[in-house]
Amino acid sequence: MKSESYKNLIKDYICLIYPIFTLIYFLYVFFSGIRTGITMTFFLCLGIIGIFVLGLITFKTTEDKMFGLYVAYNLFSGIWCVAFGIPLSVFVGEISTTLLPMMLYYVGRGFDEEYDSRYYHGFILAALLMGAIGAVFFIWAPQFYIDFSYVNEFISKADAPTMRVRMNSIIGSGPMGAFVAYSTCASAYFLRKENKKERIIGLVYIILSILFSFMANQRSAMFCVIMMLVFLNLVDFLVDRTKPMKYFWAEVAAAILFLGGIFVFANGIFEKFRIRLASIPDGFGERSESWIAAVNNMVNFWIGDGLGSHGHRAAEYQLYIVADGGLVKLYSEMGLIGTSMIIFVLALVYIKSTKRISRVVPETAIVTAAILMSIGSNVLEMELCAPIAYFALGRAVKLLNEDVTGAKA
Repeated sequence: MKSESYKNLIKDYICLIYPIFTLIYFLYVFFSGIRTGITMTFFLCLGIIGIFVLGLITFKTTEDKMFGLYVAYNLFSGIWCVAFGIPLSVFVGEISTTLLPMMLYYVGRGFDEEYDSRYYHGFILAALLMGAIGAVFFIWAPQFYIDFSYVNEFISKADAPTMRVRMNSIIGSGPMGAFVAYSTCASAYFLRKENKKERIIGLVYIILSILFSFMANQRSAMFCVIMMLVFLNLVDFLVDRTKPMKYFWAEVAAAILFLGGIFVFANGIFEKFRIRLASIPDGFGERSESWIAAVNNMVNFWIGDGLGSHGHRAAEYQLYIVADGGLVKLYSEMGLIGTSMIIFVLALVYIKSTKRISRVVPETAIVTAAILMSIGSNVLEMELCAPIAYFALGRAVKLLNEDVTGAKA
């Protein structure tokens, strides 16, 4: 009995990691001496120790074995990363932000439904609290927050108009956009529950997540939110067919009225978001030169140049870093061999989900959003944003490998 209570305590802690992250960043606004990265790594490491204590590491399925091999490959890539001239400190730093979050795969893989729900609650509440804090500062615009944003390079000029171009919250508009895009996807977990109270909670979650995602004004995040809403409706009305079509047309009418209202009464806001979304193709052109340079200058395209070799930490030692483009960064660091491993895992998940998509709607949405945002940003290199993506991947593997009776794989 004591053993079970001890294990539940560890699980509760893991479910609180994201709220702890939010608290760390909030305190950082007022106490600049806090080292947010080191502090988050400490709490994340405690959670990973808990993963091992709980015995969640598993190699039962093909996906498990390949993912475990991929994690090991990332770790051992430090050997040739250093051999190719990148300092060990760069590789070690990359472990904290890129490799450690991968271990949350085993949380999604091993938690039961009760704790999956708690983890999603913890993440969404952390994301929405981050958004609420950002909204308050966005509207209030106190000078201490403007100075904080300027010092942390969220804005280029320390004034309110510049600060209000995007809602940076306390982490910057990029991570903020990714945070609430994932939150929008995760909200589907509760929206699809049979319990009416949980569906209402899910509705509140998704409305706030959408609001904050557009306030963050990040192109990739807004695009993912729109795609997720389309995906959710396709599953509801074309695959599950559990809802009458009248609800679909009601949603369409509400969306048209909402957008029409913004166009008529707040045309400036409408144009702002329209221009941002229309500029998505330009983003590829802005970054393609650095992507091509990084790939063309890889030391070894088979094994890659090693974890961290093309990240921002390597800027002093490497001419060809990938500041914005997680997929290119992954390939340049992991090479053809390492990249093929994670592609294989994702391919299996997508192939299996074609027949059981109703079981993994939020997970598929989160993983797909992570991939899409990784085209133009390094969200999987952010210690704050990456854990939820790997949790969703692990949970998708668990659900897709359960038999029809729900027996665990």
